[in-house]
Amino acid sequence: MTPCTTLTVKDVLETLRNVTIFSGFSDEELQNVCNNCSLFEARIGEVILEEGSPATEILIILKGLVTIVLNLEEEPIEIMEFGPGSCIGEASVIGIQSHSASAVVIEDATLMVLPRQELMNLYNNDKALFSLLILNIARELARRLYHTDEILLHYGKMGKQHELQHPGAVLKLKDLAH
Repeated sequence: MTPCTTLTVKDVLETLRNVTIFSGFSDEELQNVCNNCSLFEARIGEVILEEGSPATEILIILKGLVTIVLNLEEEPIEIMEFGPGSCIGEASVIGIQSHSASAVVIEDATLMVLPRQELMNLYNNDKALFSLLILNIARELARRLYHTDEILLHYGKMGKQHELQHPGAVLKLKDLAH
């Protein structure tokens, strides 16, 4: 990622208003939180989060597309795509865990980086706003979990159908994707 020198937080305020983790923030609150964030540009093919690396920031996609990939170095499995207004890395930052997947840019992107330290500053200086941010992150993660449950249910049904048609056959998850 390279620093973005052509934009400021004020320039992207409209996009930030539509980011789900900032729901309920006033423009002033949004600007105060984002003033300590950095803007970056990333090119197609660039890995912006690496599976297994420490989570130190939340990335907010302002422009472009990013795909989440498991097992990038061996047998990559694309999980989901994210576009403008989405954020990635928040589960790992909040959970104080390493990243569970990699993120790869698939369309040139502009990103805002919300460092963990800024979250801690918000916690120390404005607990009500910090609480709203964490609630919004929890809601976003719940929506993603629901989506994942729907996918697993779909594949589970496919597996049952396969079992009925081929008794005794072993079905692997990768077989379901074809």
